[in-house]
Amino acid sequence: MSDENNRPVVISARGLKRHYRRGSETVKALDGVDLDIREGEMVSVLGPSGSGKTTLINLLSCLDAPTEGTLTIAGKSVAGLGEDELVDVRRGTLGFVFQKFHLLPTLTVAENVELPLVFLRRPVDRAATTAVLARVGLEGRSGHLPRELSGGQMQRVAVARALIAKPKVLIADEPTGNLDKANGEQIFDLFRSLVRDEGLTVIVTTHNLQLGYLSDRVVTLEDGRVVKEEKGQALAAAGAAH
Repeated sequence: MSDENNRPVVISARGLKRHYRRGSETVKALDGVDLDIREGEMVSVLGPSGSGKTTLINLLSCLDAPTEGTLTIAGKSVAGLGEDELVDVRRGTLGFVFQKFHLLPTLTVAENVELPLVFLRRPVDRAATTAVLARVGLEGRSGHLPRELSGGQMQRVAVARALIAKPKVLIADEPTGNLDKANGEQIFDLFRSLVRDEGLTVIVTTHNLQLGYLSDRVVTLEDGRVVKEEKGQALAAAGAAH
């Protein structure tokens, strides 16, 4: 038997809703989601456009506030917190990877990776930068500019930038949306290795069902609600091995 249900819960949502007004209409972008994310697992969030994937990710990331419901991150209730307090929660726990790489074109790879440390007022450690670049397969690229990299390499820089501050949870919103099939698979393989080797928790949204099912668990949304939760291939394979 797998021990996935014995792992501590790092993010817990209950009755999570995000409603907003559009003219005379109430849009129910998220309409009552219950979800637990456990330490050291990779969870894919799937669903068609408009299903609520990005809304859910924004709430779990503390980038937006729920209309109703409770949300606990690393044991701390975040409902009703002010922006400064939410920043503290994000700073200590969460790292982010987006569809667009958001690299600064005039900074080198190493400088882009180290940028979060500047904002966090933490000392820059070049040995740590070198190590995290090696972890994502970019040895020897630290002095390159983004324009000298492929799309897959730029996304790896973005992953390294998210890892440099040592988050507990990596949240990736459509991280392969701008990549070809081979590079998309490599990014998911990288996420899987971070979960397997370092116990990182990864939450990823994707339109790509083939990639999504490489996770431990797959959560499917429709119309702002969870309609299905199932084991992904990684967890199914681990269970079969026991």
